[in-house]
Amino acid sequence: MTLASCAKPPVTQPELALEQVSWWRAGLKADDLEFQGLADAGRQSMEYYKKLPADASFSFGTMRVTASEMVLMLQNFLLIIENASLTTGQKVEQIKKSFDLYRSVGSNGRGKILFTGYYEPVLSCRRNADDTFRYPLYKRPDDIVEIDLSQFGENFGKDRIFGRLIGKKVVPYFTRQEIDQQKLLGGKGLEVLWCSDPVDIYTVQVQGSGKADLGSGEMVGILYDGQNGRPYRGIGKYLIDTGAIMKEMMSMRAIRDYLRQNPDKLFEILNQNPSYVFFKVENKPAVGNIGVPLTPRRSIATDYRLFPKGALALIRTEKPVIADDGSIKGWTNFTRFVLNQDTGGAIRGLGRVDLFWGQGKEAELSAGYMQQEGSLYFLIRKK
Repeated sequence: MTLASCAKPPVTQPELALEQVSWWRAGLKADDLEFQGLADAGRQSMEYYKKLPADASFSFGTMRVTASEMVLMLQNFLLIIENASLTTGQKVEQIKKSFDLYRSVGSNGRGKILFTGYYEPVLSCRRNADDTFRYPLYKRPDDIVEIDLSQFGENFGKDRIFGRLIGKKVVPYFTRQEIDQQKLLGGKGLEVLWCSDPVDIYTVQVQGSGKADLGSGEMVGILYDGQNGRPYRGIGKYLIDTGAIMKEMMSMRAIRDYLRQNPDKLFEILNQNPSYVFFKVENKPAVGNIGVPLTPRRSIATDYRLFPKGALALIRTEKPVIADDGSIKGWTNFTRFVLNQDTGGAIRGLGRVDLFWGQGKEAELSAGYMQQEGSLYFLIRKK
C-alpha cells in the first residue's frame, strides 16, 4: 500500500471542520489591538444576521446556531469588551467564562492554518481612455450564467459554476488571456474605468476591491462584481517554479516589482491565472461576501462553505515588523479577535485564512508579506 493511498481526503463538510478545544489551547492572554475596532466589526456582523430569517442556521462543526442566537452571542460579547469598568485581563477572563472555543482542524487535521493578507489598493484611473489610461476595468457581463450545483442534489456539494451559453450548452466563460489579449469583451460597453497599469488591475483583482483616483480629486470605490468562474492560480508559484523569484523572497511586493521590471513577460505571467474579476464603481467602502463593510485588521476571509459566515473568531499567528524602507525587520506573534466576513477565490479548504489589513502603504506591505502558519478558532456562547 502506498503512502498516497493512506492519505485522508480533504474535508468538504462543515460538520467536520471544527472541534471543541479548551481555552488553554488558544493561549489567549490579550487581544493585540486591545479590542480597538472590534465592536464596529461585531456590529456589522449583527446587521447581517438581523437581515436573515431568525431560524436560519450556521454550522459550528456539528453544532447548529440560529441567526437570532448569533445576534445574542455578539451582543453578549460586546457587553464585555465595551465595559469600561473592566481591565483588559478581566475582559479576557470574562470571555473565557462566557464562550466555548472551537478550533479549525486545519489542513493537516491538527489545526494547521496558512494565514495570508489582503488590502485595498489605490489605482490611477480615468473615466475615458487615452494613450496613458488604456487598460480597462470591466463590469460583470450580462451573458455570464451562474449555476448553483446544490440544487441538483447532494452529490454536487455546495459549489457554483459560471459559464456562458452557446446554443443550449453551458461552456466555460472566457479566460484572462481571451479577455485581455483577444479583447473578447471589448466594445460592448462593459468598461467602467480605464487604468494606467495592468499590474495595478491584477492587484485589485487579487485583493477583491480597491479605490480609484480619477486625477481630479475624485476617489471612487472599485467593488467586486463577480468573476469568470475559472480556477484561481496564483502566479507566485509559477514565478518560483521558473526561478524568477526565490521562494524565501516571495511576496506581493516582489511579484509587482518583477512584473514592472520585466514588461516583455507581463502578460505571459498574468495569463497563468485564468481567473478574472469584474468590478462595479460605487462610492461605498469595501464589503465582504456577507454584504457588510470590512473592518481593517478585524475582518477575515475563509471558505464560506465550511465556516460560519459573520461569526466571531480568534486567530493566532505572526505579523511582520516593517522597517522604514519597507523591508521586514522581523515577525512577532499575536492573538486577535476577528469576524469572518469575507471569502476569496484562493481561500479554499480548512487551512486558509486571509486577514484584511485596510488601505495605505503599511496595509499593502503587511498584507503582501504575510505567509505565516497559525491557528483559527470560533467562539460559541455557553448555554
